[in-house]
Amino acid sequence: MKLNSAKILKNIKISKDTYLMQFKIRQNVFPTQFIMIDTYPYRFLLKPFIVANFEDKVVSIIYKIISDGTKWLSTKKINDEIKFLGPFGNVEKIKNLKVNQEDNIVFIAGGSGIASVIFLYKYFSKFTKNLKVFYGEKNKSYVIDLKKFGIKDVFYTTDDGSYGERGFVTEVFKSYFLSPQIVFCCGPKEMIKNLKQIMKKYPNTKFYALMEEYICCGVGLCRSCVVKVKNNNGWIYETVCKEGPMFEVENLIL
Repeated sequence: MKLNSAKILKNIKISKDTYLMQFKIRQNVFPTQFIMIDTYPYRFLLKPFIVANFEDKVVSIIYKIISDGTKWLSTKKINDEIKFLGPFGNVEKIKNLKVNQEDNIVFIAGGSGIASVIFLYKYFSKFTKNLKVFYGEKNKSYVIDLKKFGIKDVFYTTDDGSYGERGFVTEVFKSYFLSPQIVFCCGPKEMIKNLKQIMKKYPNTKFYALMEEYICCGVGLCRSCVVKVKNNNGWIYETVCKEGPMFEVENLIL
């Protein structure tokens, strides 16, 4: 596949070690899709980034400096060129999800998982106004101000209580009595495991997770990003990049 190129429109720091980058692409993008960006020579393979927003053909990604590749990205200036492939990911699941105006939707994000939640929130705000976000970080310095992305009704949590409520985002979510029709989550696998137990008190709620396995090829060939999914009386592997990244949590074997 031939790499696409785009000029950077914005690349700014929005919290500790965390940046927002924007650039234009020709394709349409749906929530849960991701872009593969070339950071060679710091990473031989293209690096995946979930699309945090898409508006007027402008893609937004949110990334943390965790390697030489993302450190290099943080040095890019306006009008610098980046090369990428995508978007990738299964969009049929999100397109086929029916939402009514009266439905309550809850989004739960741990750390960098917030990047997946922003686009989902804005997408579903076209169908219902009953949206709530639970967003957890280690401490205040990592917290992203979601008001700047047009997101309301946010319950902020930090492990040390330096911003919002003290405690893990899962425990804070558990403390509220809600009756959502749909719940989306994205974050560490342990967080998703805990939420799976908590969601047992909402047996009629549709519960989805956006998985963050290590993606290499983006098209399901290399099988590096597989997760276990229930199948009849057993289980099969499905790829996060092709069949996902969104999965029904009830079907995931975590």
